[in-house]
This record gives sequence, C-alpha cells and structure tokens, in this order.
Amino acid sequence: MKTNWNSGMEYGFLEIRKMMWILGIWPLQKNDLIGTFRWFMILIIESFTIITVLIESYENCGDAKDSLEIFLIVEASLHALINITFSRFYMKKIAINVNSAIDDWFFTLTKKNTNVIMARYARIGRVIVVFQTVIALVATLIYFLSVIMANKQQVVIIGNDTVILWNFVLPATCLFGGVSYSTYKLLLTMQLLQAFVIFISEFAADSFFFALTMHLCGQLELLRIRINELGKQMNEKNHYRYNLRSWIKRHYELIALAKNIEDSFNINLLIRILIITFTIAISGMRSLVSMKHQNYTDVAKSMMFIQYYIIQSFLFTHAGDALQNQSESIVLAIYNITWHELPYTTVKDLILIMMRTKIPLQLTAGKFFYITRRTTTDILKTALTYISFLQVTMEE
Repeated sequence: MKTNWNSGMEYGFLEIRKMMWILGIWPLQKNDLIGTFRWFMILIIESFTIITVLIESYENCGDAKDSLEIFLIVEASLHALINITFSRFYMKKIAINVNSAIDDWFFTLTKKNTNVIMARYARIGRVIVVFQTVIALVATLIYFLSVIMANKQQVVIIGNDTVILWNFVLPATCLFGGVSYSTYKLLLTMQLLQAFVIFISEFAADSFFFALTMHLCGQLELLRIRINELGKQMNEKNHYRYNLRSWIKRHYELIALAKNIEDSFNINLLIRILIITFTIAISGMRSLVSMKHQNYTDVAKSMMFIQYYIIQSFLFTHAGDALQNQSESIVLAIYNITWHELPYTTVKDLILIMMRTKIPLQLTAGKFFYITRRTTTDILKTALTYISFLQVTMEE
C-alpha cells in the first residue's frame, strides 16, 4: 500500500475508503485475507436478502405489501451486490487510479496553484457524495422509523392455524410469522445490519466512481494550464521541446486512467441507468393511479422516489459530462498557443497531437451510449414514454 497518504487524499477519499474497507473492496488491500473474508460474508448477506425478499413477495399470508417498496428493496440489494462484485473484480485497475491520485497529491504539496485546483475538484466530489448520502440516509431512517413505530401484533388465520405477524424493516412477515417477541427483536436487529450493509454497498462504489472521475477532471485542467503556459517558453527552444514531451506523456497517462474508470464501471453504469429509468416510470405511473384514487400518501412516496433517482442519475451524468468537457478543452488550449511562430517540424507534431485530442475522453454505459448531462433528459423522456404506454394499456 502507498504510504504517502496526505491531507488531500484524506479530504477527497477518507469516508469512501472507510466504507470500502468495511466491504473489503478498498483496492489497495487486494491481498488482505481479512478484507476478502469481509467481502465474502457481505456477498452472502446481500444474496440472502434478495432471496428472502423474493420469496416473501410470492407468499400469501394475509399481509398486504407495497409492491413498489418490495421492488425498490430488491433493486437496492441487487445494486449493492453488483457494486461489490464489480469493485472486487476490477480491483487491480482501480488501484492504479488510486495510486496515481496519491502521487498527484504528494508531489503537489508545495505547489499552491495546483493544490487549489485539485482541492476544488475534490470539494465537488465531497459535496455531491455527502449530499447524496444524507438524502438517502434521511429517507432510509424515515422508512425504518415508520416500520418500527407501526409495529404491533397482527393475528391472522391461515388455513386452520392462527399466526402472529410482525412488521419487519425488510419484508419477512410470511417467513418469520408466529415467532416470539424476543426472537422478533433478534431478527429485527439482524435486518438492521443487513440494511446498513446494503446502504454502504450502494454508496461506496458510486461515491468512489464520482470522486475518481472528479480527480481525473482536475488533472486534465492542470494539463490544459500547462499547455497554455508553453507559449511563454517559445524562446527557449530546448526547454519548450522538453515540456512538450512531458505533457504528451502526462496526457497519455490520463487517457490510460480514464480507460481504467471506463472498463471498471461501464457495465455497472448501464445496469444502474436502466433501473433508474424503469423505477421512475413505475413510480410515475403509480403516482397517477394513486392520485386517481385520492391516495395522496402513495403520491408523496412515489414523488420522493422519483426525485431521489433523478438526483442519483446526476451523480453519473455530471461526472461523464465533466470528463468529456475537460478533455475537449485540451484541443482548444493547443490551438491557442502561438503555433504559427514555431518551427515547421514542431507544428507537424502539434497537428498529430490535436488529431488525437479531438477524440474526447468519454464514459459509456455498457459501451452502448455515452454518459453526459443529456443522458438525464434521455432518462426522463424514456420514462415518460413508458408511463404513456402503461397508461394507455391500463385504460384499454
């Protein structure tokens, strides 16, 4: 593991590192046996959660359940499972980016202007991640409290048997019907642990993706500034050629880091965007039906789900859009230097470099489409199309 961890890395990655350490997916601890054991146990917990909730949804024991809430619990569990699986599978590639970020912060401790730019991008990542986490935490706590405060014995008759049902945080009234109060408290505690694991599994990988991408955007901006400064060194030909080679090498390194992020997260992004689109469509349809039946509680819940998933989609689309914009700005930076005063051979080098930089660094969803801010509007348009189709189908 790198030992030159400093305050810059603490500011940008401290909370993320703690969450990923708990999950056993922190990339700098790949060969940690205890971390591997933690990851394996969490994998079992999340798989067990999905299986129990699916079994519960097919059981019929007289307990009315909200199908949308069951779907969201399954979706959250599946998302958490995918996050820790892909993060573990691509640990080696992600570790390269983390080590590069550590080196970037370590070698710029004495460069004030560089630190300011890097800190700005680290602040963006930190604010978005904290904001996202707080919103999800508040919503989760409200849901937990509503379940716990509503708990009371429900006596139902199934066949010839009388069964006592309890409300659980995760649907399990059919599986664990008839248990004693002491057993119920033990099961509820276990479910709270399951919910905590799912919560950090969902946000650790997403937050890590956003923080890594923001750091890469900061390095691209620093590279653009270095290119702009080349024009001031034109009279020093040898020094100019040396700097030209150095930033070409740096640009190549940043391209490799962007490819690591793309390879590690593109399938995860595709699955997440598809689920977000589907969930917004289902929640929108549910709000229309609930409004028709004057069930304003369900309307409020559906709108809360829609707002949450729209905000979450911003986390992915903003990162992809910022990366593309910063990479495209390098082409303009090269053109803006006084290239017409350079030797002919150098101008030819710059033309070749511009041809490469005209291909922007972009993140994709499963290699199918690029992730930009426009993706958010595409998600909403697709969801509205689904809602219209479902509404017409129900009316018929």
